Amino acid sequence: MMSSEKSQAPSPLQSIAAGAAAGGIESLVTLLGASSVSSLRILATVIREHGVGVLYTGAGAFCISNASKSGVRFFTFDGVRSRLPKDSDTGKSTKLSNMIAGVVAGIAESVTVVTPGESIKTKIVEDRAGARKFTSTRHVIWSTLQTQGLGGLYRGVVPVTLKQASNAVVRFTSYHAIFDVIEPYLAQAGYGTFTAPAAGALAGIITVYATMPFDTIKTRMQGLSAGSGKKGTLQFLRLIYHESGVTGLWKGTTPRLLRLSVSKFHLISTQFDQLVRN
Repeated sequence: MMSSEKSQAPSPLQSIAAGAAAGGIESLVTLLGASSVSSLRILATVIREHGVGVLYTGAGAFCISNASKSGVRFFTFDGVRSRLPKDSDTGKSTKLSNMIAGVVAGIAESVTVVTPGESIKTKIVEDRAGARKFTSTRHVIWSTLQTQGLGGLYRGVVPVTLKQASNAVVRFTSYHAIFDVIEPYLAQAGYGTFTAPAAGALAGIITVYATMPFDTIKTRMQGLSAGSGKKGTLQFLRLIYHESGVTGLWKGTTPRLLRLSVSKFHLISTQFDQLVRN
């Protein structure tokens, strides 16, 4: 069994290609949800004042970032998991090994790709909704480097890393807990094939609410209004709390929930993953 799994393991190039393809398509499918700020009312106002095209502002940066982070995620996950203990009976990776590999992959993608990618995307979206100081993605990068240095692109790395790492833990544990609860009932009713997608969707909802505070802090830190000061994660946390209270940490949950419900339903990423692994 051990040798069988090893022979079917994807190569590093396959992992990166599968992850990048899944991430790129995922970002195109879910970009609309990512562009919304907090509600359908704001969405309608934005379309009325700026047109539908503004919803896809930052599409290039978003797609490149998402494709790149997925490539890093798949590559890191497969590389770490292959070196962790496997079940002695089946030869397959244990649940703990999968979870650890997921956490490491989340940290790797946040440091290498997600933080600078999200920083650029956030600035582009805010700029297009305001005075429009930037002419291109390159202009955003160059301006950030001039005013804030290389650290400006990595502003918010702490909340981003916490979000990406906790994503893996929360999604993994909640998915399996939900799966174990609903599987007997759905199987008995003849709907066993829907167990995985149902558990995935519910786990996605739980993950969004559990990690939304990190995303909110990250967005405030990377926005144009943050300036070039040296405020850290805890300072922005206090700022959000003073402005909006505890509920302010979950501001913008609805559009993120809609976006991640689509992207994490495993209809795209899982298909590419299985295509390579089978």
